[in-house]
Amino acid sequence: MSDAGTIARETTPSRTRQTRTLEDTNKLEALDSSIAPSVARVVKSERDYRLDFCRGLALIVIFIDHVPGNPLSNWTLRKFAFCDAAEVFVLISGISSYLAYGGKLEREGFLRCSGIIGRRWIKIYYSHLLLLFTVALALLVAGWSLGRAEYLDFLRMRWLFDAPRDAILAAVTLRFLPNNLDILPLYLILLALAPGVIWMVKRDMRVALGASLAIYLMTRWTGFNLPAGNQGEVWYFNPFAWQLLYVIGITIGHLSKTKPIKVTANARTMTVAAALAFISFAFVMAAPWRGAAVGLGLFNPPIYLWPADKTMLAPMRVINVLALLYLVAYFVAPQAGWLRSRIAAPFLACGRHSLPVYGAGVLLSSLSYIALALSGHTAAVDTAVNVLGVLATFLIGSVLEARREARQTAARIDSHPPLALVRREV
Repeated sequence: MSDAGTIARETTPSRTRQTRTLEDTNKLEALDSSIAPSVARVVKSERDYRLDFCRGLALIVIFIDHVPGNPLSNWTLRKFAFCDAAEVFVLISGISSYLAYGGKLEREGFLRCSGIIGRRWIKIYYSHLLLLFTVALALLVAGWSLGRAEYLDFLRMRWLFDAPRDAILAAVTLRFLPNNLDILPLYLILLALAPGVIWMVKRDMRVALGASLAIYLMTRWTGFNLPAGNQGEVWYFNPFAWQLLYVIGITIGHLSKTKPIKVTANARTMTVAAALAFISFAFVMAAPWRGAAVGLGLFNPPIYLWPADKTMLAPMRVINVLALLYLVAYFVAPQAGWLRSRIAAPFLACGRHSLPVYGAGVLLSSLSYIALALSGHTAAVDTAVNVLGVLATFLIGSVLEARREARQTAARIDSHPPLALVRREV
């Protein structure tokens, strides 16, 4: 009897401890489940959905515009304004660069931040080379199997097969830039400048903007550009001119993190009216209903204001994209309800995974060109190419976004200190 009593006394506290531990575990798991959504809401509330949406939309438009003879490209931004999706993409890239690396530079120092940007640069560099050779191989196989040697001329890739050693060396040194494959090299140049530009903007943004504007004006005056190709070509996106838009984007990102400037209601109304007036003027001058060449004589050289001057980034392009950005910022809240809807979700996903989505878009546009060339641009094939291409792009972005969210959720749960401690005890 005494032995039984002793066993009971020894067993009861142990069971009690197990019960309490189980109760504590349940409480902490409940606490963790209640904290996780709150943390997620805080993180999401700090994100500007407008940037992701506009970048995703720009990537879709770039795919549409990259398909030669695509009838849907007659309804994209370039037909209604002085600018197109390229300006939108570069400007948002500048803003995003500051938001991604501005805080790191302040917390971890210039050298460490430069190392982080350098690793990102290397990833984009290898992605560019992989994309270039993948597209070249696809065009070569398609041309060989279908007996259409002209496919190589579509993106100006014949050099790669006529003189492969020279072309590969030029590709590695960013001197071989086939059509539709010149945005990433531009971004590589701009990203390499990011640490210095961000540091300068943080110290005095007026100096940064002044230096950028001086380089831009000098470039337009001298016509200086980098060589590309083997026949005297130059970069389609002159990096010395396009850096202005990137630096403006970094400055806008910096201003978004500083104390808001007090602006009177009248001044704000006048700015909105001016932006609307310029966008209306651009629409009339672009005259999409009368053909692309209308109005060309009004802005001939040496003024270089006409939007066709894309390589040197005509001033009209800069003003137009800034006017569009201002109106979006004014009329759309950073976390507007419609930006969190199911309709906006695919655009957000594409914007958050711009590198793989852009690469997929270039490959899809090349395959679309082959399909259209074989079909003779029938209405059915034109529709199928656009619908399937856009849906494929959405699918890629959505899958990548789902994987990102799953990794974040797993990391948040595994790194929760109280829950991890209870797990070790159990």
